[in-house]
Amino acid sequence: MFLFLNKDFNKLNNEIIVNELKKAIAMKELIIIIGNCTVDYIGRSESKLTEGDRLVIIKQNGALIIHRPDGYLPVNWQPETSVIEIKNIGDKIVLTAVRNQPREIVNVYFNKIYNYLHYKLIDHGEFVKYLDESTMRDLLFENPDLIEKGLRIIEKEKQIEYGSIDLFGVDKNGKPVIIELKRVTATREAVHQLFNYVKNYMNKTSVKPRGILVAPSFTVSAIETLGKLGLEWREVDLRKLWSLKKEKDVKHESLLRFMGDG
Repeated sequence: MFLFLNKDFNKLNNEIIVNELKKAIAMKELIIIIGNCTVDYIGRSESKLTEGDRLVIIKQNGALIIHRPDGYLPVNWQPETSVIEIKNIGDKIVLTAVRNQPREIVNVYFNKIYNYLHYKLIDHGEFVKYLDESTMRDLLFENPDLIEKGLRIIEKEKQIEYGSIDLFGVDKNGKPVIIELKRVTATREAVHQLFNYVKNYMNKTSVKPRGILVAPSFTVSAIETLGKLGLEWREVDLRKLWSLKKEKDVKHESLLRFMGDG
């Protein structure tokens, strides 16, 4: 790991910094850069971020995240990259992140790098959320408006040829709705699972249902695939579901206490 936190860092020239960061990129290390930069983006749209002090993070899978000094959301990001390059051009250090599908390019022009570090991190920990999928399903079964206003759930765990539909209902217009739930970030595989349910229902009934994937977050590839397959997606706030569960538990405990007192 390299971390410079004192005035000696100013003695390093751009060539030394670029060579060090090139090695870190080649070794797929986590890289954090603090510096003054501008940012250009070319892809599905175009944007330019003018000069300012920023925190630039390159993750070990190549994801690029650029933060301002304030706030928690990145101002620019590249969730997946095909190529990341860093080079010395004139008096600037230029970081380029390229994504092939869809074609997107982010260029970060560093006027000055104040500090940087790089390190290989290891993380095999499991991220466990408060709610399991069955509790999430039951809460949404009882509160379908959290998915869509006017939605009426008819059945949960509806059995079909290729498995079981988490929630099955009809919308306010009476159209069938198939809902697939994920309590973690939904991926492209979840989209294809939902699509298979929709196709199976169409083949059996000759009626085309709506398909909605519900999850706390979605990968970029999942959202792109949903659009291509004509499916829908809804983000669900797990904190809100957790609050509903706590309220339900309190009411249940109060009822039991009342009955016991009686």
